[in-house]
Amino acid sequence: MSNTVRFSISLLAGACLFVATAATSSIGVVRSSGEFRLDGSIVRGNSTVFDGNLIETTTTRSIVQLDAGQVTLAPESRAKVYHDRTVLEKGAGLLRDAAGKHEFEAASLHIVPTAKDSVIQVDIQAQGRIAVVARDGEAQVRTSSGVLVASLRTGMELAFDPQAGASKAVKITGVLEQRNGNYFVTDATTHVTFQIQGNNLAQYVGKKVVITGSLIPGATPAAGATQVVQAADIQLAPAAAAGTAGGAAAAGAHTATIAIVGGVAVGGTVIGLVSAGTFSGGSSTSAP
Repeated sequence: MSNTVRFSISLLAGACLFVATAATSSIGVVRSSGEFRLDGSIVRGNSTVFDGNLIETTTTRSIVQLDAGQVTLAPESRAKVYHDRTVLEKGAGLLRDAAGKHEFEAASLHIVPTAKDSVIQVDIQAQGRIAVVARDGEAQVRTSSGVLVASLRTGMELAFDPQAGASKAVKITGVLEQRNGNYFVTDATTHVTFQIQGNNLAQYVGKKVVITGSLIPGATPAAGATQVVQAADIQLAPAAAAGTAGGAAAAGAHTATIAIVGGVAVGGTVIGLVSAGTFSGGSSTSAP
């Protein structure tokens, strides 16, 4: 065998080894004080995590340490973990994102931290509702097509219904503003800004209003807005509808403001996850 052939075989073998090593490189480690399932196999203690592994917790939580952050799965939860995202299929998860490079997916929603060191909690509730809490830092919630559904600030708790259908109907509450000849409302619950089109808008400028209408497909919003809404009805907002999600959390009740954005219903709600010890290893209510 000639030296050239031997050299070519060596290069090919080295390339194959490199590809195999890259394909099977780990992305982190999962650990638990009890047992969990990794791709269907029961594991006790800890295990290496590879891209796309399915982790199912049992009676104890599991902590997944990644380069991009730390994901804690509550008891009786299920998620697929990738290097850049965690796809939550059941239960609840807590993301500590030190680098701002990891996100949650739940149903058709993408929950993306927008600040370093954010702590974001996601819970799949009954009837497919998705509850999101910004324990620390900030996060955006978007649909699978990239439509901004909500911007959460520290301490905000919102519940989402991705099963609201493909309806383009919206109901938003906020102060009507006018800039450069255009009208805008930033929803009090979601903090998403809409450009508003319709009749007799000028008389409501500077006032808190409730607008019902529909999204205009394909319309390009003016700077500062994410979508354009054709208003069908506009009313002054009653005092009871002026509460925000944070106010509802303090009062222990649902807010009156509900927004429907891109087919997803959004409402401020008291989820009770933070105080219920969802991620505690035992009776303690502290998070990991």
